[in-house]
Amino acid sequence: MSLAAFLMVAVAGYFMWRATSQAIVAEVLAPHEQHIDITTLVTQVRELNRLETASMRVIHVSTITQTYNMVPDSLGGDKLTFLATGDVIAGLDLSQIKQGDAWTEKDGTIALRLPPPQVLVTRIDNKQSRVLTRNTGMLRRADVDLESRARQYAEQGVREEAIRKGILEMASQNGEKKLADFLHTVGVQKVRFIEIANAPVAR
Repeated sequence: MSLAAFLMVAVAGYFMWRATSQAIVAEVLAPHEQHIDITTLVTQVRELNRLETASMRVIHVSTITQTYNMVPDSLGGDKLTFLATGDVIAGLDLSQIKQGDAWTEKDGTIALRLPPPQVLVTRIDNKQSRVLTRNTGMLRRADVDLESRARQYAEQGVREEAIRKGILEMASQNGEKKLADFLHTVGVQKVRFIEIANAPVAR
């Protein structure tokens, strides 16, 4: 290769290296702007609708009785003890989120006010639920509807027991994590959740 050709190749290589270096520096140091349309964001979140985020299986035992003031239970009473196994599902009703519940803060963080967690489903597992004992007075007929009322009462008891065991707190924490993961996939870098009567949580 002649000296002139070598110099031409060297000069071309230098300018290519310089252009590449400038492009790399620009990519690393240049700021990147991101625009999040809050209206679109709220619509996307609302489309998730009822977000089920926690479930709990609960065993509940209750007794329902019928008595008379002037008649001994052995003659006129009716008593039933019912064992109920039920499932409770809790989560967030995202359809409640309104336009004013989301906004962009100065540092670019998306703030989102969430509805309070709630029990979405309570159901009794009939295969795992049964009457434990039934005592009916000798002078009366058994109330045919007593077991049905016991089941209704048990369903309420299963729900209340799940709440006592913290299913709503679980639903809130799991819901924030799921929503944060979803928002990250649609381009939100930082999100802060705000709950009624609770401190904000950043994700």
